[in-house]
Amino acid sequence: METQQLLEAAKTIEVIQSLFHSEPNEWLPVFAAIGGAFVGGISTFLPSYFLEARKHRLERKAITTALTSEISALLEIIEHRNYLGGLIEAVNHLKANPEDKYILTVTVPEHYSRVYQSHIDRIGLVKPTLAAEIIEFHQLIDAVVQDIVPDSPVQEEGGDIETFEELVKILESAIHIGHKISSGRV
Repeated sequence: METQQLLEAAKTIEVIQSLFHSEPNEWLPVFAAIGGAFVGGISTFLPSYFLEARKHRLERKAITTALTSEISALLEIIEHRNYLGGLIEAVNHLKANPEDKYILTVTVPEHYSRVYQSHIDRIGLVKPTLAAEIIEFHQLIDAVVQDIVPDSPVQEEGGDIETFEELVKILESAIHIGHKISSGRV
């Protein structure tokens, strides 16, 4: 074997040895630590996220069901007791007797909207368009209630035709919105 061949063989052996005995990569532990932290973080975050999302959906559904059920019940009471008919009767009487003042008093308990009152702080969980309709329904109903309860100024002094026409419009709007809500068209 010649010297040239020996030098080439030595270089080849040196290259092969360098493949198997290379210097350790100083970044490998850093990458392993970052990767481990990332996997650990994801493995604790994902189950918590999915559990919270499920809890949020169930709470939203429960609140929505409670609020729409109360509205359906209020509509049934309004229709069963014919409150709108009473207001229309007052308007008709006042049209026939414009100089009269009309008194239509209904005793409404303060707890008539207890579900709404107890969930108003979480109304933001409900779909925004539905939440807006629920709030509008209750505000309209509350406006009518404030005018027909015994101690209201309208009942103490008696209402004129404009007052009762306005009450009819407000109650009709509330009934319309209530039917939209309870039928699921919102």
